[in-house]
Amino acid sequence: MRPHPYVAALLATAALAVGCGSPASNVRSDQATLGRVVVYRNGIAYYERRAQVDGDRLTLRVPADKVDDFLKSLTVADAKTGEALPISFPSPGTANSGQVEMTIQLPNRQHRDVLLTYVTDSPAWKPSYRVVVGDTGKVALQGWAIVDNTSGEDWQAVRVGVGSSSALSFRFDLHSIRLVHRETLRSQDTFAKAPPRGGSLVPNADGPREEVLGVLADLDIPRPAGHPDVADEEMLAAAQMESREVRGQAAAARAPRYRKATEDDKAKRPDAHVAALAKAVQSRGGPVMIEGYAEAQETNANEKALDRANMLRNQLIEQGVAPARLHVVAKGVVAGQRAGVRLVEVAQKDQGGDGKPGPDEAAAPVGEGHFESASAMTVGAGTSAMVSILQGDATGDIVYLYDAEGDRGDERYAFRAIRFRNPTTSMLESGPMTVYGNGRFIGEGLTDPIPAGAVAVIPFALDRQVVVDRDASTGDRMSRLVKLQRGVLTAEVQHFRTTKLRLTNRLPGAVTVHVRHTLRRGWEFVRSPQVVEQFGEARLFAVEVAGHSTQVLEIEEATPLTRTVDLRSPVGIELVQAWVQTAKEDGQVTAAMQKVLQYYHEMVRQADAIEHLRGRGDEFRIRMDELQAQLMGLRNLKSAGSLLSHLQEKLKEMSQKVQENTLAIVAAEERQMLARVEFHDQLAELTLDQKAATADQTEKRPSALASGR
Repeated sequence: MRPHPYVAALLATAALAVGCGSPASNVRSDQATLGRVVVYRNGIAYYERRAQVDGDRLTLRVPADKVDDFLKSLTVADAKTGEALPISFPSPGTANSGQVEMTIQLPNRQHRDVLLTYVTDSPAWKPSYRVVVGDTGKVALQGWAIVDNTSGEDWQAVRVGVGSSSALSFRFDLHSIRLVHRETLRSQDTFAKAPPRGGSLVPNADGPREEVLGVLADLDIPRPAGHPDVADEEMLAAAQMESREVRGQAAAARAPRYRKATEDDKAKRPDAHVAALAKAVQSRGGPVMIEGYAEAQETNANEKALDRANMLRNQLIEQGVAPARLHVVAKGVVAGQRAGVRLVEVAQKDQGGDGKPGPDEAAAPVGEGHFESASAMTVGAGTSAMVSILQGDATGDIVYLYDAEGDRGDERYAFRAIRFRNPTTSMLESGPMTVYGNGRFIGEGLTDPIPAGAVAVIPFALDRQVVVDRDASTGDRMSRLVKLQRGVLTAEVQHFRTTKLRLTNRLPGAVTVHVRHTLRRGWEFVRSPQVVEQFGEARLFAVEVAGHSTQVLEIEEATPLTRTVDLRSPVGIELVQAWVQTAKEDGQVTAAMQKVLQYYHEMVRQADAIEHLRGRGDEFRIRMDELQAQLMGLRNLKSAGSLLSHLQEKLKEMSQKVQENTLAIVAAEERQMLARVEFHDQLAELTLDQKAATADQTEKRPSALASGR
């Protein structure tokens, strides 16, 4: 049998005890009993041996390539007194047949019970679980550890255990002789000494560590609906302020300067540039600074630069990037830099905004675990064994888990899952879990680590009995006015995302459905059911669904954004309308906004009236054409005198109605023109700038606008 990789023969067949001419004290190898082995998940195993020694020395033989680990972890002590015993060993190069002899020097010659412990590399153990579901809210839980004995020796009647912990393990050279280079100095007989060489001080050239993730030119930044750059076209189309012919000519004459991101584009075809940048940001873990730039000839260059940075930030958030990772800054006019934006990943300590790094989403705590066989067992060299680590009852039941976010999740159906509480004081390691119920196999799942006392939900089957219809929508609500000048409004808005789930239970009995939903950093819940459990980085919402029925679950979350909109656009008007209804700002500003809305609605009413009158005029003209054709046909008939007179009278009435309708159109156009002039005049006079007034508040507000100022 090949020797153990650490202790070739813990005690040689005739271990030598030589000193002061005394005879050898022989200690047999079978007296070095292996009593306990604990295998860990980090690739090491803990060994515990006892040796009965009659003499003053104990010789160990260790493979040369294992000496470093052996020295790093070996403890030798008197089993009765706990006194540590000294060890001597030869220097490198004196190994015999790949073995290094180590001599434990005992204080005196007497019978001793020596305890030796050490750590060696070992294959990690593998966990496997069984769950048997009952009918009383209890489940029978079994845990097994698969242990591989690759030590080269039989484990005879050994207590075998397994464990997991956050302990670190590494290799370190302790056996090699380590010489430290020392410089040779000489005595100097000269006493004259030249001064040291001087120089000028320069600032530290090591600036913030950064990496550029992407650059977008100004024309490549999609303008959202309502932005001032596209508001003119939207206003013409929405309010119908010009005739069809004029609108068509204006649209043909005006080449689009910017690419506008429509709602359809956002839902079906995300902008390729923004989508690529979002993918690049999500593949990294650090905070990202969005730098906005402007051209020298632009007025309000800093505001333009900040607006570009905020536009891109908003679109990246819509693509799923966590808002807490994105910070904006207005660079303004920079020599050699064209108008646009630049994305830069910065080191954690150089993060913008509040300067504090965000929490590590993947930093889950590492639990401790330790299980040991209740009785000694034998594991032959080169074989594996299943060690029972857990057997008992746990609180649990079968539920449903709707997980549309996981790698193997399903957006349409909820999984059957086993929900139970870890009944032990140790962490249960990640491993496969086989589920039995009613005397048969009903599924398998794979669990993540389960901390002591924690509740786990592990899906094991997909029976399609719980059907989920998912609907998601987004929108904006204005929360604070920042600046308003000549109809262009900059405001902080709450960008909200609503997820509506219709859970349909096809089973006759009621079921509990746990819905998994991840709240990204920078978002907060506005409306949701009570959070009952944490599921990794996600939340679990429990929903009771009766048999053959449907339950609706609605989750709304929001994050602050900064938007610039033109109040002439439908989007701008909608934001102002929603804000006026719940406004808590200055009463004068609210009254002015209400007046602007009155003139806007008057324009829309007159535009609708004009459209209606033009439709009636078209009908009148069609009727006149029909009467003209009938009159032409009756003029050659001698017997059509009375009918001819009747039709001529009808034609006269239609002509009168056309004239009246034309006058009504002119009057409506005049009213529309007056309302439009008043609307633009009100916008031109309405001015607001709360930056200075809210400077102290923005220091505390974790919003994109606060980060950019």
